[in-house]
Amino acid sequence: MTRIKICGITNIEDARAAIDYGADALGFIWVPGTPRYVGSFPDAAELPDRLPPFLSLVAVCNTPNDIPTDALHRFDTIQYYAPCPTLIFGKRYVRAVRIRDEESLNETAVAIVVQRPAALHLDTYHKDLLGGSGEVFDWSLAVEAKARFDLPIILAGGLNPENVAEAVVTVRPYAVDVSSGVEAEPGRKDHAKLKAFIHAVRNADRTL
Repeated sequence: MTRIKICGITNIEDARAAIDYGADALGFIWVPGTPRYVGSFPDAAELPDRLPPFLSLVAVCNTPNDIPTDALHRFDTIQYYAPCPTLIFGKRYVRAVRIRDEESLNETAVAIVVQRPAALHLDTYHKDLLGGSGEVFDWSLAVEAKARFDLPIILAGGLNPENVAEAVVTVRPYAVDVSSGVEAEPGRKDHAKLKAFIHAVRNADRTL
């Protein structure tokens, strides 16, 4: 079964809807200056304390140093983009990679030798954004990464209710990750799209 991560959570209503529809993980953005940064929304940083158990909570950051020390205990997984010389003991780490072309995979091969993560998060390269661009990359590169690196692949980048089923069938990733593709506006989810996205993934799983 493909795991589903709903990223860019900023409020309790969206978090509860994602859980009710069947999300496996929720992502909270710790990148200042971005549209879904938890510091820009009242009480967003404390939301994990209000959520039920048996749910994976992911802190998304450029480096783990961006996350306040007093917030780290709320998250079991850290998703990061930039190389980090020291990782925090007791946390699971997902290395986020922005995919542009074959060279992106070669750079990833070098990076995971230095610091091997628990999984790879593949997103679309954008010259100005770390993620959340809403743009799709060539999924054949995700298929290649899956075979080449022997790590769970979390597929992101432009996924939405209309294309996620095709993505699941084509790539067969460990998980899919969506943020802007199920939003009404940056930082607030469209619950109809959220439900449709999760149902599309589950329906695709039944065809595999």
